[in-house]
Amino acid sequence: MTNDAGLATDIAEGIATVTICQPERKNALTKPMWAELSRLIADLGVRDDLRCVVIRGGAGAGFGAGADIHEFVRERRGFNKARDYGLLHAEALQNIQSCQHPVIAAIDGVCVGASMVLAAACDFRIAADDARFMMPPMKLGATLGYPELQILLDVLGRATLMEVLFEGQMFDAARALKIGFVSQVVAIEDFENEIENVAGRIARGAPISQRMHKKMINRLVEGGTISPREFDDGYLAFDSDDFEEGYSAFLEKRKPVFQGR
Repeated sequence: MTNDAGLATDIAEGIATVTICQPERKNALTKPMWAELSRLIADLGVRDDLRCVVIRGGAGAGFGAGADIHEFVRERRGFNKARDYGLLHAEALQNIQSCQHPVIAAIDGVCVGASMVLAAACDFRIAADDARFMMPPMKLGATLGYPELQILLDVLGRATLMEVLFEGQMFDAARALKIGFVSQVVAIEDFENEIENVAGRIARGAPISQRMHKKMINRLVEGGTISPREFDDGYLAFDSDDFEEGYSAFLEKRKPVFQGR
């Protein structure tokens, strides 16, 4: 069911699917959507019964046309409004990155501006072959904030980010794959099955392994010296019930049943 902010959440077999539902505006993101997305991801992130989160656009309207331009005057004109909006945006993106579960962006159709930043905040991105990407701030006289730029920089690197921002050109899924924005491109007729398969493989993995690896990779990306306590995170899983189950299942040639303990 879609809530008042225009987001729908479905949970099945340990996978939470968050769907952006504003088809009349090509799933553009409104300020209430950012606030609700931030709250929703924070809530999903602490649930131990979940294994994976998928973020996608709905109703055949693409992943998203960016920030809803109809709000720009009301919500973003002037420094103070723009900063308040940006801080809300940054909070939602941070909650996606710090969510303990792996987060997949399932991208079909248009993926522009703020929607592209949203996809970049996810752990990885899978695109249908009809996906199209663009960063248009230069066409609007607008700028991204530091949090958005950092997320894109981490994914694209300096030179490619400069090209994407300074030229502001639309590019296709093949180009997105070449520059490393997406991890794979799937024929549109196979897209739904592939998203289901990838999320299912993640969900069947040991939750402790998945969560610790995400936490540790994020820490490495942050940089700086790894403390002795943080260093030990790499070995805590070997005390877990999941490790005992995975090891036993391997020896017994059966599928493991992980409990996240």
